[in-house]
Amino acid sequence: MNSTLSNKQVNRLEQRTLSISIYTIIALAIAGIGYGLYIGSDAVMLDGFYALTSLMGSGLYLLAAKVVEKPADRHFQYGYAHIEPLVNSFNSLILMIVCIYAFFNGLRGLASEGNPVDATEVVVYSLLSAVVCAVVWVHERRVAKRCDSDLIRNDAREWMVSMSFSVVTGLSFALIWVLPEPARTWWANYADSAVLSILALCLAPLPMKAFYTNMREVLVITNPSDEITLRVAEVMQKVEAEYDIAESSCHIVKSGRIYVIEINIMVGPDFTVSSVNELDLLRSKIWQEIGLPLEDAWLGISFTANPRWL
Repeated sequence: MNSTLSNKQVNRLEQRTLSISIYTIIALAIAGIGYGLYIGSDAVMLDGFYALTSLMGSGLYLLAAKVVEKPADRHFQYGYAHIEPLVNSFNSLILMIVCIYAFFNGLRGLASEGNPVDATEVVVYSLLSAVVCAVVWVHERRVAKRCDSDLIRNDAREWMVSMSFSVVTGLSFALIWVLPEPARTWWANYADSAVLSILALCLAPLPMKAFYTNMREVLVITNPSDEITLRVAEVMQKVEAEYDIAESSCHIVKSGRIYVIEINIMVGPDFTVSSVNELDLLRSKIWQEIGLPLEDAWLGISFTANPRWL
């Protein structure tokens, strides 16, 4: 997390950014669904429905941003950080469902007589939609980089998907103006359905990847290649080389913006640290070497002479 911003400042920035995102999504959803119905374009309506789905997602992101800052209590003794990957997983699942539905809906159109649509109307709408999405995407990318927020980063990814959708839709329909006959007539009839299926197929991997990543956190699966996991292993190698430590084990999971780290150390017969104060100094040394702020992790370090407790 950016050291120049406190957790409270980061949370306020997240909430303000997500609020802007929600208002913009409402406008795009109304415009996309309404205009798509008016000109009879399934591709434009999908753009509106995608925005409507993103509205629910951004609302949940905003809710998560408000909840995760709450301190631990007797019900959630590790805090509320786990809400973040739950929200990310749910939103990714909904977007996957939207892509699957759009893909098969496009195939149905291709199997029928197609859906002829005025290319100029679709291109104009797609251009305006792409500009709006690009502005919000660039803004959220900057915010996410500034405060290292997965909530903003995921919301920015959805804006990038919407922007890509609009750009490809506009370019696809613009082909009608340059294709020679008889390809022009065929593409004019089937462009709407073809673009719908192709975009849905191309966009589906993005929410699938986000769903996989966040479900690993929901299911408490350790990522061996995670930066903190590798750092803890490196720190423990140094400690084992300096002290008489027979063996150690580390259990590390990431839950939203919080790491839960448990380190069990089995001491050897020549382990010289004996008093509680000295053990606390060793704990402090390990913690400083790991380098995480206290609010970003739960750390437990235990010492034993019995391998059973590793």
